[in-house]
Amino acid sequence: MSVTKYLTSIGLLAMTSSLAFAGADQVYGNQWAWDNNFNNSNISVSFGSGSTPNLTFWYDFSSYGLYGYPAAIHGYHYGWNPAGDHLFPKQISAIGSANCTFSYSSGYSGSGSSNMAGDFAYDMFFRNDSSASTPELEVMIWGGNDSYPIGGQVATNVLSAGGYTFDLWMGYNSAAGYETITFIPHGSAGQGTLPTSGSVNVNLKTFFNYLASSGNTKSYFNNSMYLDVVECGLEITRGYGWVWVGANIPD
Repeated sequence: MSVTKYLTSIGLLAMTSSLAFAGADQVYGNQWAWDNNFNNSNISVSFGSGSTPNLTFWYDFSSYGLYGYPAAIHGYHYGWNPAGDHLFPKQISAIGSANCTFSYSSGYSGSGSSNMAGDFAYDMFFRNDSSASTPELEVMIWGGNDSYPIGGQVATNVLSAGGYTFDLWMGYNSAAGYETITFIPHGSAGQGTLPTSGSVNVNLKTFFNYLASSGNTKSYFNNSMYLDVVECGLEITRGYGWVWVGANIPD
């Protein structure tokens, strides 16, 4: 297993298995943005204006590690929601559509683009009840990345949305105690270059429908489950530069 694959495979579990919510946050109506850093990593942040979450963050990490997942958010992260909005938890069967927009860009403060590493991704947590507590399932939808998801690839070209065709990866997150399911743009795992800009504008319901019907995933996911949160950000594993993230996760 490569260093990048190892670090990425434990990255989000390291973040979410801790209830120490480090980093500044800002509320945007019923959504919010969070400079989610791990172990007080030095990630500077500036929050943008407007009605939807957007933030710019800077960092300088020369070696591979798990440094943070700054993100735009709607819902409850492990029971925490500074926006105080009560749309979530929301039962999957009650979601008719969930059209989300997620854009990102980055710039290099060092020499050469190969220095940046990580994955731009939606991160969603689910439970079998409405308690908005510790997750029982994680589902991710990746955009630009140079990493490997948790587990292994179980299917290719499973669906198309937002200009991408996605492969499916799955694996058990032993430290956090739940399965992680990842949709990743076809053939992009471990490609070695983190794109400097992009977007992942999708209807999340398309992915939920797949999860509920696929032989690979329906034993983990069903329409009676509750969605606690939708997060859109960058999992930082290395780099010297800046990143802008903006998203709209509607009701």
